[in-house]
Amino acid sequence: MAESKPAAPPPAAAKGKRAKAEPPAPPAVGAPRAPKQARFKFETNGLTDVGLVRDGNEDALLLLEGDRLYVVADGMGGHSAGEVASAFTIEALRSFYGNPDLTRRVRSAYLRAKRAKTEMTPAESSPHALRLRKAVESANISVYRLAQQHEQLRDMGTTLVGAVFEGNRIHIANVGDSRMYRLRAGKLRQLTEDHSLLNEYIRMNLLQPEEIENFPYKNVIVRALGLQEQVIVDLFVDTVRQGDHYLLCSDGLTDLVRDEEIELVMRNAPNAQAACYRLTDLAKARGGHDNITTVVVKVHPPTWAPPAPAIPPPPPPGISGAPMIPPPPPGAAPVIIPPPPPGRAPTN
Repeated sequence: MAESKPAAPPPAAAKGKRAKAEPPAPPAVGAPRAPKQARFKFETNGLTDVGLVRDGNEDALLLLEGDRLYVVADGMGGHSAGEVASAFTIEALRSFYGNPDLTRRVRSAYLRAKRAKTEMTPAESSPHALRLRKAVESANISVYRLAQQHEQLRDMGTTLVGAVFEGNRIHIANVGDSRMYRLRAGKLRQLTEDHSLLNEYIRMNLLQPEEIENFPYKNVIVRALGLQEQVIVDLFVDTVRQGDHYLLCSDGLTDLVRDEEIELVMRNAPNAQAACYRLTDLAKARGGHDNITTVVVKVHPPTWAPPAPAIPPPPPPGISGAPMIPPPPPGAAPVIIPPPPPGRAPTN
């Protein structure tokens, strides 16, 4: 019987030369891809407040952290219909983004359009942008059909500003006069365009600068979700940089607080939560005649970690029990959440 010999060792690399590295083996079929290293970390906070005059809150907001989707909606319509419109819109968006089948179909629609070399603007040239637009269009149909089914909800509608972060880009959708701002290097810039009668007059040069402040139809909007079966959604895209701060807000803030004041608050607030509360308090100090909603997103480096919560000092000697925790600010109104509508697939 022949004696087996041990396997020969691999040849040693020549002296002074580095051994050539073998290329990495390709991943097994069906194996999950290694997650990409995050470019940024996001610090977010949202706050909606009824204000000082209104009985109810017709604003609603959405912070969908898993999809990096942030939305502010400002409802309109009598007999609490505006509250229904904004809350129903938020739930329609949540339902759309929570449907994996719709996500796949949106991506397939985008790839078909790309293969067909369909002309796209820079703001449209991403499946994330198409997904956001289709979600807003689906919400519009849901609100419109609900209004047609109930007489007391006729003519209800809502504005909407929404943003989704993807890599180093942010995709923004806008209908109405809720706004999105970006603070970069201490300078504030409005990224959306108001769909308001005032803005139309300004674009057509029908108003002098001194007439803008006293324009009587400042709050008349010319586009909103739910008023018609189809809606035009403005799409924007912006490059995200470390240190950027983004603000989504309803006109309950911007009607009373000037852009330079928003810039000052955003620049000096220590965190996203403080920025939301300070902006809300400032609008209420000016009268708070409308609901006020703010969502702040701060962009941090991937190594950032939120600071540990402060530990309250022990009570003075002779005082038993835990220290008193101050109550939350008054005026915060709950959002009425109707049953989510069924999602719809994209048509293109």
